[in-house]
Amino acid sequence: MMQTHHHLQPTILQHPPVLLHLQFPLLLPSSSSLWLAQISPILRSHDLFGYVDGSVPCPPKHLLATNTSILNPAYLNWVQQDQTILSWINNSLSPTVLATVTLSPTSRKTWESLKRSYASTSHNRILHLRNELLRTIKGDMSISEFLDKMNLISDNLPLVGSLLTYDDLVFVVMNNVRAAFEVTVSIAQACDAPITYEALGALLLSAERHIGEQSQLIPNLNTGITTFVASCGHGNRGRSPSRNFSCNINYAATRGPGQSRSNFPNQRSFSTP
Repeated sequence: MMQTHHHLQPTILQHPPVLLHLQFPLLLPSSSSLWLAQISPILRSHDLFGYVDGSVPCPPKHLLATNTSILNPAYLNWVQQDQTILSWINNSLSPTVLATVTLSPTSRKTWESLKRSYASTSHNRILHLRNELLRTIKGDMSISEFLDKMNLISDNLPLVGSLLTYDDLVFVVMNNVRAAFEVTVSIAQACDAPITYEALGALLLSAERHIGEQSQLIPNLNTGITTFVASCGHGNRGRSPSRNFSCNINYAATRGPGQSRSNFPNQRSFSTP
């Protein structure tokens, strides 16, 4: 009776399908924290983050239960998946960044190398943004322009791994609007409950409109005074401007009988020596 020899054939384990159409954001030297913030949820949503953080380690290359050098199907499966992730990551790197990780053989090695390389860069970026936030004053900007600039800086902080609370932002804004809005800031600080950032913005905009309306009254007042002075000096045309300048107001309609102009109590005369 002939014996039949069956050769063991490796079988590839089935695994969740890989979505090859995934698009990762481009990693630039200045956007490492933003890149990590975007790519991590993508990997987690497809149950692949374990490949880059090490929680899904590489299986043994060969089957341990046999004396042969048969490749472990789990190993083949892991390598296929890992190299797919590595390809995604490399495709999302700018040429400058890619040059720093070209020798990394696995997605985890590349991931760890990128985190080490840009940890100090992120820290320096955080310090720069926080310093810029503290040094930005309203100056000649409108309230809208000032708040837009503060919002831009504060919105960039979480992208580099630094959180800024609204209470911190309120404090910086109230300090940096400076003296022109001192009364408005005092009103905000006098509130029973801490004022929100949105409420502070609305209060500052309202105060700016009020200041603008008040400033428009001053030119009108100056114009009226100039016109009045010019009319007073109209009768003195031809006289020396440095002597006997007076504003003569006709009180005849208000004087009582026998009351002379000289002793009328409300008469005002301005003369220069």
